[in-house]
Amino acid sequence: MPRHNKQEDFEFGLAELAPFFESLGFSLSRGEPDADKGGTSYSARFVCPPRSVELNHLYSLGPVIYSIRDFSIEHTFYVQALGLAAGARFPCFTDDSVSGYSALLYDLENLLSPFFTGAEDDFISIAAQYMQRQQNDSRDPTYHATGEDRLKARARELFREGRYKEVIQIESEIKFPRFLTSSEQRMFSIARKKSGK
Repeated sequence: MPRHNKQEDFEFGLAELAPFFESLGFSLSRGEPDADKGGTSYSARFVCPPRSVELNHLYSLGPVIYSIRDFSIEHTFYVQALGLAAGARFPCFTDDSVSGYSALLYDLENLLSPFFTGAEDDFISIAAQYMQRQQNDSRDPTYHATGEDRLKARARELFREGRYKEVIQIESEIKFPRFLTSSEQRMFSIARKKSGK
């Protein structure tokens, strides 16, 4: 049975990523665990001012956010903007709660040198577009009140367990499908195919 939502999985993942970040002069800073009825989420940040990479874990590795100064961008959008999405391994949909870390490490080592060694202005140009899009999305406060981020995290957990019909049930509860990332759309599509829907 897969392991989910355990702090030791988060610590395992951080230990897998730490040598890469340390080799570039980044230090690790952990956030406080955040518990609610959906479970306990964990966060950490690798920092080498003015750059940082934030990791979030609820059931598995979730959003990864890259920042330089006041500009931030989510992993999937950043890789797409760089034209490297076809070679990306993160996010991955595997039957455990730690594989996302090795997938992210692959992307960090092989695709994301522009973040670590590129010009700040190049990153800021891409991140500004992402932040503008997020600002436009956030004009509908109803989305944030629905707790759809938690629903999607639960869908990822069920997907890894092979409980595809329950994943499809969650998809039917999504009220804002326009906010699904391409990887979330793919997850729901795979779940429909595997359950014969």
